Parts: sequence; C-alpha cells; structure tokens
Amino acid sequence: MKTIEAKSLSPIETNAWLCGGITPRPIALVSTINSEGSRNLAPFSFFNAFGSNPPTIAFAPNRRGRDGSLKDTYRNIKSTEQFVVATVSFAMTEQMNISSADYPPNFDEFVKSGLTPEKAKMIQPALVKESPFQMECRLNQIIELGSGPGSGLMIIGEVLCFHISEDCLLNNLPDPERLDQIGRNGGAYYTRAHGEALFKVAKPMGEPIGYDALPDCLKTATFLTANDLGRLANSDHKPSFMGLRSPEDAQMTKPHLEQYITEAIHNHRLEDAWYWIHIYSAE
Repeated sequence: MKTIEAKSLSPIETNAWLCGGITPRPIALVSTINSEGSRNLAPFSFFNAFGSNPPTIAFAPNRRGRDGSLKDTYRNIKSTEQFVVATVSFAMTEQMNISSADYPPNFDEFVKSGLTPEKAKMIQPALVKESPFQMECRLNQIIELGSGPGSGLMIIGEVLCFHISEDCLLNNLPDPERLDQIGRNGGAYYTRAHGEALFKVAKPMGEPIGYDALPDCLKTATFLTANDLGRLANSDHKPSFMGLRSPEDAQMTKPHLEQYITEAIHNHRLEDAWYWIHIYSAE
C-alpha cells in the first residue's frame, strides 16, 4: 500500500487526494442571497447531515485553492444567516455543472443555468424547482479551519423546513430510486444512485455471531468472498443440524456443496447456507 504524508502535498494536491479518495460525496446545491437580495447558486460536495435533534447539516464553501479568496456563498450566508440546500438529481446534472463556474459577484446562476427559482416558505433565498429534495436552513455557526488557499470553512445549519417531490416518496419517506440523486467523485467523475447501483444491507439485529465464530474451513475457503463471509457472520445464531443430514446430501461433492453454499448466501437463504456448511465442514 502506498503511503503519503499529508504535509508533503500542496493544497491543490491534497484536494485531489481528498476528492478522489472520499467518494461518492452527496452534492449540496446551495441557494443564497446577498444583503441587496441578489441571488446566488453554487454546488458543494463537502456536505452531509450531522444530527437530527435539532436537524443539522453542514457543508464547506472553502477558500479558493488558487488565492485563498472567499466565495460568494460564504459571504452571503455570513451576511444573511440563511440558505437553501437542494440535492441534485441525475436530470439536473448539466445545469448544476453550469452553476459551478466561477462567475463575478452579484451574478445570478439561476439565469445562466436555466434552473428555476421558487419562493421558500420560511427564509428569503430561493428554492430550486427542479430539485426533488430541499432544505431551508438557518445558520448555526461557521467554523474557520484555516486562512490560506484551500482552507476549510464549515457552514453548520439548522434545517427549518424540508421539501420533497411527492412522486419521490415511498411509504411517506424519501425513496432513493425515485430521488435518482448523483454524487461527486474525483476529477470529472460522478456517481448515479439508481438502478443496479443501489442495494440493501440489513442492519444487524441483536448481536451477530461475528467473523470469529465462523468455521475455520470457511475462513480459508477461496470460493467465498469477504462479503459472503460477512453476511454469514451477521447471523444472530449458528443453527445446529446435528443428525439432520440426509444420506444423499452427505454424499455430495465439495464443488456441489460450494455452489449450494454460495447460491444460498447470495439469495439471503442463510438457514440453507448453514445447512450446507454443516455438511461441508464435516467433510
């Protein structure tokens, strides 16, 4: 494994490593106004949720890497203490990208990008009509992490109001498939959270048996992946099949047993998988 000491990198190189290695990152398309009421719209991918009571999000409109100057989004929020965070669907990708350009102050990115401003419910900055999920926010605090080029400026905000397109709800909650959001990767790469890119992993219920409780023959088996072993280790118990082997099953070859174990794991039939493992480990 390659190791790089962070202090050996320039701010621009450090940013490339952070953006290339921490992926995908959700995108906050942030709508603000200045003290004169002029609109601004810009995307940021140093962004996430950080608490639910009160509902708290944070993003970082960091100092510019070339000269350390401040961005309009930061100046506007410091002045008005209000902002809207709109998430970005796949259908908005190219328009969001237009808004990321470095325009002069007081320039309205809504106009240039073709995105549609809509009146918010509780604050002055505009909503983005095309976004499927948005949050109206009030500034909680600003944390300045440095003063040089590329230094972090963390905006922490309290969510006052959520907005979601009704066709993006499933059982009255946001549905990731219908939201069809994109995330930021390194360089020019993006990720789309849709279709086969989405998958479910059940949260452990109770105490899993853990990797240490797996039979040794499985830990060294080449036919199982780390994810296969992890799914088995997530079982809340290891079933006992003492005396339950049929004569036919007991005569099965290892390649057949390996196939049955793998298929059962991949199809979430863990009870079946443990049965075949019981026979396999007795070989």
